[in-house]
Amino acid sequence: MDNGLIEVLVSRWGEQEEQMEKTDNKKKQKGNRNMKRIVFLGLSIILCAGLAMADRSTFDETKTQIAQPLPEPPVIDGIIDVAGGESWIWAGGAQPGGTNSYWYIAFDETLEKMHEYKAGLDDDWTRGGNVTSGDGPLDANDMTAEIYVGYDSDYLYVAVRVTDDALYDDSASQAEPNGNTWYDDSVEIFVDGDNSNYAERDTAGAKPEGWSTGGQYVLTIGNAYREAEAGNPGFGPDASWYAVADMNSSGNYEYEFRFSLDLFGNPQPGDIIGFDVAINDDDDGDTAENQYTWSGETHVEATYGNLLLGHRSYTAPKTAAPTIDGVISDGEYSAAEELVVTNYTGVYDIRSGDDGWGPGDHDYSAWIVHDDDAIYVAVDVTDDVVSTDSAEAGSEDGSTWEDDSVEIFFDPGDSNNSGSGPDPYEGQYVITANGAWRDNEANNPLFGETDDWYGAASTTATGYQVEFKVTKFALMDPEDDSTMGFTLGVNDDDGLDRQAQLSWNGRAHNELSYGNLTLSSGVAVADWALY
Repeated sequence: MDNGLIEVLVSRWGEQEEQMEKTDNKKKQKGNRNMKRIVFLGLSIILCAGLAMADRSTFDETKTQIAQPLPEPPVIDGIIDVAGGESWIWAGGAQPGGTNSYWYIAFDETLEKMHEYKAGLDDDWTRGGNVTSGDGPLDANDMTAEIYVGYDSDYLYVAVRVTDDALYDDSASQAEPNGNTWYDDSVEIFVDGDNSNYAERDTAGAKPEGWSTGGQYVLTIGNAYREAEAGNPGFGPDASWYAVADMNSSGNYEYEFRFSLDLFGNPQPGDIIGFDVAINDDDDGDTAENQYTWSGETHVEATYGNLLLGHRSYTAPKTAAPTIDGVISDGEYSAAEELVVTNYTGVYDIRSGDDGWGPGDHDYSAWIVHDDDAIYVAVDVTDDVVSTDSAEAGSEDGSTWEDDSVEIFFDPGDSNNSGSGPDPYEGQYVITANGAWRDNEANNPLFGETDDWYGAASTTATGYQVEFKVTKFALMDPEDDSTMGFTLGVNDDDGLDRQAQLSWNGRAHNELSYGNLTLSSGVAVADWALY
């Protein structure tokens, strides 16, 4: 199996002449990027091995996404049937309406200029993931993978929708167990259930606990499956794990997986487990030309991403009102816990930008307090290049998302809608680094120091700061000790297009993915999900 997984093919013999020409041109442009990728992945493995922490409460310095609780189990039939009412719409990754996911891996040629601008970043034309073998996708039809993850008290559910214009399953027979699945179009799920971050590549259960809390689970488009690298726990509708793949009405393949949480040591809400998704792409009926992963290197736990089970929570203390001037002064938010979001603890919206940026590019800290009249949010952003070239300073409802900016979102009734709710003034409030503001997606409340809401910004030696004041009147007059839906995020513009959107919890404008904000009648207390 290992030889198949690391096989690198430099051409696609037998494809159309136009496709061959495009591949050749791309090779010339990329030069030695395959060698750079090998070096990059090797260094990543070494780095992750050194930094990895073996517990379910510590984020590894890789990537993070959130598995959201599902109100009912989806049917495992190979069709992600959101329109039919299946609960995938509640899963981590789901966008309003459930038509596609904000957690995905896709071809994106525009990344070239972003990565050239950021020296040292590897350009593989793949947004939201890595090319672990092969030359990478030729275009969006060659490979796009959308990912959804949810859970309930008994199971972890994973769905992957793959766009692929050449489909082959000639190596592992249909429904065959433990065949050569890596040669065919297939999806691989990797889990490190105890987050032990074993640093060595392990395909034989050699780590001390063997396969007791995870391993590799594979399904091909022909429904051949592989579980040997998970210790053969048992596959079937009533077994420890089950999966089905099928073609949808658009000609794309959809994979649905169900895993008993027993396989992963029964993680609980609030726990972090190691998790990764790999896509094998066979374009000619021989061996796979490409393999892509969301986070790291296959079979190396230390490189897997962080999967957090459940929504984050924050408790805001009741204090004296801070001065909203865009400057976070000493003592103004001292009663509040610092909420820290980094490139490896935050949740990226891949449809808004890539997730491959290093530390210090758009990390931030936030503090939230309230008094009888309003909720106050302060955000200190570390940003190496502050850019505000789209919305003019002091302007209203411009293209704030194209500039360096902070967005906060409220679901005051905690209604958890798929999308934004209808209540007055719930929704999105935005301030850019130069003080432009946007509230169109909050139904246009009045903006001003004594009006429905207000905000201000200032630049700093390390980036910029933003402060918000949103009156409780605008948020349906929440009482002390009540809880509402809330999230916040940062847009990063380095003078090009928006390169990233990094959120604390969930996706912008999708209430069911927000975290929880409790307005304490007393002093804030630490919470497992602050970070």
